[in-house]
Amino acid sequence: MSEELDWLVACLRPVLDTLDRPATVVDADGRFVYYNPASARMDGVDVDEVIGKHVLEQNPWLTREDSTLLQCLDRGARFTDVCQSYIGPDGQAIPYLHTAVPLTGRGGALLGAIEIGRQLRHMPNHRGEDADVPRIATADPQMRQQIAWLDAFAASELPILIYGETGTGKELFARRAHALSPRGSRPLFTVNCAAIPDTLLESTLFGTVRGAFTGAENRKGLLTQADGGTLFLDELNSMPIQLQGKLLRVLQDGSYQPLGSHQSLLANVRLIAALNQEPLAAVEQGRLREDLYYRLNVGYVHIPALRDRRDDVPLLARELLARHAPELKPQVTQLGPEAEAVLLAQDWRGNVRELENILRRSLLLHDGGARLERIALHAGVQAAPRADGGLRGQLREREAEQIRAALAEQRGNVSAAARQLGLARSTLVSRLRRLGLA
Repeated sequence: MSEELDWLVACLRPVLDTLDRPATVVDADGRFVYYNPASARMDGVDVDEVIGKHVLEQNPWLTREDSTLLQCLDRGARFTDVCQSYIGPDGQAIPYLHTAVPLTGRGGALLGAIEIGRQLRHMPNHRGEDADVPRIATADPQMRQQIAWLDAFAASELPILIYGETGTGKELFARRAHALSPRGSRPLFTVNCAAIPDTLLESTLFGTVRGAFTGAENRKGLLTQADGGTLFLDELNSMPIQLQGKLLRVLQDGSYQPLGSHQSLLANVRLIAALNQEPLAAVEQGRLREDLYYRLNVGYVHIPALRDRRDDVPLLARELLARHAPELKPQVTQLGPEAEAVLLAQDWRGNVRELENILRRSLLLHDGGARLERIALHAGVQAAPRADGGLRGQLREREAEQIRAALAEQRGNVSAAARQLGLARSTLVSRLRRLGLA
């Protein structure tokens, strides 16, 4: 690196280090001389691993013609807000918007180039409308199939029914379906049926007229406010059965009556509904009308639980780390292998929402360094497993005590604890799960 470029990087570093956007600088040969923490987070690498590498060595999926940094060097051109699919560390295409500018010295000589960008959480809508299409990151074939079906259903006006456990991302699926639909540039309204008292849910959806009940005024419901757009009803199985009958009428002929009115109105909305339990089980338990289920069950999508798509755990963990580290612990750029192993050993009953909360807590408790090594699974001390009686229970308790002691002595390092106990690491991970200590 030339002395002039070295001086320039030293001047820029205090500012670029604090950015939550990726920023990189290359010399005139196309080798990285600066790589800020946000760039390292996006790539899941340590900054020191990148410095000195050529752009095409660090990004083998690029060609010289596609690299704006290298084109800055070759053509002396400036590139502003260029959108590109960046290939992340897990092979996922990530939408990325960046600006690249050549750097010249006081005498006019080309010193290198600088690029500042941002990772987009949405892909631009290919129809050129205002809406963005939420990106759903996954490495799981079953999940990809469900996303493909969702995209196909989205192109129609037909209702969509989404089933997934709590925390799997049903609203994200609904937002993607809306964005890809003919109504993508119109509003999307979301109602969590479990979060609104039964007495208010009807008026929230259908609206009221003055005098319908004490204090009632003329007020538009969401079916009116969402005119031309989409209405997403989350946790539909929490909606009172009587109210589900009124919703059925909307699906049948598009008509509804505000609370207290004798006049029918026509709804121009696309309905997307979500359940947090299997649909037929909800019908059998009396939580979902059977006729409403068959009306909604046109475009059906099932979001697999996170425990059923283990390959997505490290992928999502790195995405969430890149999203939250800039605010909570800016110096963190990587997920360490021990942390990844701990995450892979969990059952994730709370799915992606639980994973996100645990990563947030782990970042807050992180005590330094670019790599997140320790995962704070619990805010407090984890309770010991209950004994199941007899000799077997006593042995189970003794085994749990020894494992907890080894983990405490090794400060949560699973590999070191396994060596101390004389076990293979995979065996210890298996026993942690069996004993409820993971």
